Amino acid sequence: MGVTETVLLIVVLVIAAMALIVAEICTPTFGLLGVLAVGCVAAAVYLCYTMDHVLGLGALVAAIVALPVYAIAAVKIIPRTTLGRTLFLKRKAVEPGEGTPEADELKRYVGRKTTTETVLRPSGTVRLDGKRIVARAESGMVAKGRAVRVIDAAGTYVVVQEIDE
Repeated sequence: MGVTETVLLIVVLVIAAMALIVAEICTPTFGLLGVLAVGCVAAAVYLCYTMDHVLGLGALVAAIVALPVYAIAAVKIIPRTTLGRTLFLKRKAVEPGEGTPEADELKRYVGRKTTTETVLRPSGTVRLDGKRIVARAESGMVAKGRAVRVIDAAGTYVVVQEIDE
């Protein structure tokens, strides 16, 4: 193989490696395309060594520096492109409590008295405003039918404390 063909093959291998890195970022291949990209770069470095040892050493140093820089730049730039906006999920601003909207709704029950519908060991249910609500005993176990007071709303359940009536 002549020098011209070798140089052309090196250029093709480097371009292929760059394309494979972009494809790896855009598709879920779990590293397969990344390994192929590294293989292309290794083959290009080997071909440089066969031409000249100094050229091969320079290509190796360039590959060690350029490959991570290119990959990081691609990760930062691709999501901003038209293709990237199509492929990648968009971030959605979420307000606190939006993931569990019932958390705010349950806060209105704090201070209210009710009775347990099931045994709380420490979790069970109580009925408030005609709805079954998941409840957790503040401490210990509470028998079914006992009077309790809601002392806190935590996420998707209320915390209750047994009271004497």
